[in-house]
Amino acid sequence: MAARRPRIVPAPERISGRVVRALRRRKALWRFLDEFCRAVEKRGGKPYLVGGFVRDLVEGHPVKDIDLMVAGVAFGELGNLLRSLPAKPLGIRRVVPAGKAFPVYKLRADWAEEEVDIALARTDHLTGGGRTGFDPCAMDRDAREDAGRRDFTINSLMLALRTERGRVTGAVVDYFGGLDDLRKRRIRGVGNPHDRFREDPLRILRAIRQKNERRGYAIERNTWAALRRAAPERLRGVPGERVAAELVRSLSSNPRGTVEDLRRAGILRLMLPEVPSGSRRPDRLLRRYALLEKSLGRPLPETPLLANLLADVALAECADRIRNASRGKPPGWKPSKSDPLFRLPRTEAAARRLHLPGVRPVLRMLEDLARLLHIRLLKNPNARIEAVFRRWKKPVHLVSFHEAVCSAGGIETIDFRPILKTAARRPPLLSGQDLLRLGIPPSPWMDGILEDVREATLTGAVDTRKEATDLALSIIRTTKAYPSPRKGVR
Repeated sequence: MAARRPRIVPAPERISGRVVRALRRRKALWRFLDEFCRAVEKRGGKPYLVGGFVRDLVEGHPVKDIDLMVAGVAFGELGNLLRSLPAKPLGIRRVVPAGKAFPVYKLRADWAEEEVDIALARTDHLTGGGRTGFDPCAMDRDAREDAGRRDFTINSLMLALRTERGRVTGAVVDYFGGLDDLRKRRIRGVGNPHDRFREDPLRILRAIRQKNERRGYAIERNTWAALRRAAPERLRGVPGERVAAELVRSLSSNPRGTVEDLRRAGILRLMLPEVPSGSRRPDRLLRRYALLEKSLGRPLPETPLLANLLADVALAECADRIRNASRGKPPGWKPSKSDPLFRLPRTEAAARRLHLPGVRPVLRMLEDLARLLHIRLLKNPNARIEAVFRRWKKPVHLVSFHEAVCSAGGIETIDFRPILKTAARRPPLLSGQDLLRLGIPPSPWMDGILEDVREATLTGAVDTRKEATDLALSIIRTTKAYPSPRKGVR
């Protein structure tokens, strides 16, 4: 008995018309789609635009990643078809096969920022060989199966390309209510959400990311329940690089919404076990993001965005290191410049476990935050403040981060701007070359001498080059730790 043709939920004609008109405005892409559609239909197949590309077209948003799906053509035949297209007129640079579990062709073209994915329909009966006897009903089944393997209904929308009266056009195909979910601003799993998360656990984070990329969206109740049940077990096996990619995109779009969703789903404590559970630190984390957005705008720069995620881990580790280092020391103890109090190996391990991008700048911001929070503990605080901020191309990022941490944590805030303005007005009076000319031999103490002189300059104790030179020589003569200048030097 012939299989029954699956029911296609018809998209309103105006939606299909609007989508096709948007495509035709991208003339180079449309020329390719026109040629591609005719070539596929000539071989008895059906071409579709699929995934987020169609979703964004329907929403009227800018589109970037282009995905095509073909039903009714074998994989090898699809490759031959792509290679037979006129490359130069269509702006095609290369076509290469990729993937093992789910093979696709990657097409690089002049009119696409990213590679275009062109694949067969995702069905249970994909094969590398040819199939014969295709009919429209069977190909529609393949298209429906492919849509059924998508993660969320809004990503299961397809644009069926076809020729009518010698002209290529298209119609939006909606098997699983994606258009209704777009209208209701809802992230809903295709079919049984448990199955979708079991197929690819990264979809757990993708649901949170797609919700936070879209203002006013919510995750549908059953999908959220499945997400919460799957997260503790399923996410542990996902490669860290893939987790980081979803996490960073979601945080960049909506940091507070992302953190709140991660917390409610029980994922935040899985990602950051170093933060004590049951504390109010997630609230401080959210407050800091709000303050950072107020001062730096949205989207937040990547370094403070990611450093804030680890701020509580860094602050706890730094407090432990200072407590251990000061144990048994006399009152008024100050660590030396070489003391590694602000090296944060535990925080670094957490950042690397999460595979955060730009990990070195993130760690440097956290270490400098720790220095600024304990600046009164350090010798030459003004010179240290200047040195810390001089390392940053955009010091405002560190200033804003420090202020957000202090405000959210109830810590007294130091205004560093007057010190930095003074430093800008008073250039250094001595350099390392000057010390060498004074006969002071190269040594690890040279930086310490320069820092002492710089502190005196910033506080107004030294105003001239001669006073700075006299101070440097007096430091050497009165401090046994410094080597003496060579003979003949006054």
